[in-house]
Amino acid sequence: MNTGIIASRYAEALLKLVDETGGGEAVIVQVQHLCKVLDNIPDLRSALVDVAAVSADRKVSLLEASLPEGEKLCPELKKFINLLVKNGRIGDIRLIFNSFVTAWYKSRNIVRGKLSVPVYSDSTPALEKKLREIIESRTGSKLLMTTVVDPDLIGGFVFEVEDMLLDASVSHQLELIKRQFIEKNRRIV
Repeated sequence: MNTGIIASRYAEALLKLVDETGGGEAVIVQVQHLCKVLDNIPDLRSALVDVAAVSADRKVSLLEASLPEGEKLCPELKKFINLLVKNGRIGDIRLIFNSFVTAWYKSRNIVRGKLSVPVYSDSTPALEKKLREIIESRTGSKLLMTTVVDPDLIGGFVFEVEDMLLDASVSHQLELIKRQFIEKNRRIV
C-alpha cells in the first residue's frame, strides 16, 4: 500500500482521537517538537525502525525522552505511538506526523506561512501585517506566520504559504532581469 495513503489514514485517526478527547492543542505541540527531533537525530529514526534491537516499550521511551525536560507524552499521543509500534508502522512516524500537522491546521481553518527576510527591521511588522491581510482575505483562513532571518537574502523577502511561493528577493529580481537580457540578445542575433 502507498506510504502516503497510510500516513494520511493514521493522521486522520489521530486527528479524530484528539478531537474526541479535546487534547489537540497539547498533542500538536508535542508532535511538532518530535518532528524537529526526528529531523535532527538520524540515530533516533534508525532506532525506531530497528525491530530486533529496540523493544516497543523502549521506542516509546525514546520518543518521550526527546520531549523537553520533565514533559510526558500526552495520553492520546502515547496511545497512538503504541498503535504505530504494534502495527509495525513506527518507521512511518515522521510522514504520519507531517500529515497530522497538516490535517490539524486544515481542520481549524489555519494556513501556515513562512516569511524570510534578510534582516529584521522596523518595516518587517508592517510587511507581516500586509501579507496577513492579503492571505486571510483571499483564503478566508487564519494565517499562522513564522518570520525568519535569512542572511543569504541580499534584500527583499520570500514568502511561502501552503503551496504558494512569493519570491520578492533582490536576487530573484536580478535573475529575472538576467533572463530577459539573455532572451532579448538572442532575438538580436
